[in-house]
Amino acid sequence: MSEAVQGTGLNNRAVILIIVAMALLAVQEGIAKYLGQHLSVPQVVWARYASHAMLMLVILFPRHGFKIFKSKIPFMQTGRSLLLFTDTALFFTGLTLIGLAEATAIFFMAPLFVVLISIPLLGERVGWYSFGAIFVGFLGMLLIVRPGLDGMNIGGLMIVGSAVCMSLFNVSTRKLAGTDDAEVTMMFTAMVGFVVASIALPFFWTTPEGLWVWLGMIFIGMIGGVAHNLFIIAHENEEASKLAPFMYSQIIFAIALGWLMFSMLPDIYTVIGSIIVIGSGLFLWKRGRVKAEDLEQL
Repeated sequence: MSEAVQGTGLNNRAVILIIVAMALLAVQEGIAKYLGQHLSVPQVVWARYASHAMLMLVILFPRHGFKIFKSKIPFMQTGRSLLLFTDTALFFTGLTLIGLAEATAIFFMAPLFVVLISIPLLGERVGWYSFGAIFVGFLGMLLIVRPGLDGMNIGGLMIVGSAVCMSLFNVSTRKLAGTDDAEVTMMFTAMVGFVVASIALPFFWTTPEGLWVWLGMIFIGMIGGVAHNLFIIAHENEEASKLAPFMYSQIIFAIALGWLMFSMLPDIYTVIGSIIVIGSGLFLWKRGRVKAEDLEQL
């Protein structure tokens, strides 16, 4: 197999890794929805962070020792990690109320929110075409959530809140770039969530019943941790802008898992809304690519 996808200049290995990462993230979310049917959401969140933290300790501590806990900007690292913790808690709560495919589709509003948040926090300039794409994407999200209809609105709004937290998390990651080593950031991300979830755990703990529930608690964070590591490796081998469209493959895996695990398929409104949201995101990605290429030619 050639190193690049013929005719596109894409790195094969990076494309495969990003798609596998998206599949694993869909599996993690499927496990979270399954566990949410048997355990409280705070306990599911704790399980996700506990196994993730243990995975990071096993991988990072033998190589780096206590250096992975030493940050130049501990308060900013903690704030960033709390954003991801809140994102996880809201997303897992939303999953107990709506389908996996619907939740994933709404969550893809995060890239659109990143563009909006980058204006005041990073001082970036956004054109009217981008604002138009964000507005259209918002309409697509409303079509999926359908406020006031059935029980979709509460769960859907939880996922919207999760997407906002993720966009803030992404913007804060940009601001932190180059201040701490990646290993320190990875450790803070796992440990802060684990500590916060552990504080709340005694108030929500119930003993899991059944082998599959125990296995889900053990592997939910490990699967997510592996997915994030593959995500990082993929971006080390290829430009983020070139890999961005492949991230939308997660919606396909979410639909498949929703059907296989819960016998749930998205309705026509969700399908149309998902196409609108994804289309808006791809439009913004394309606009960003064109601007970058224009700057390179100056």
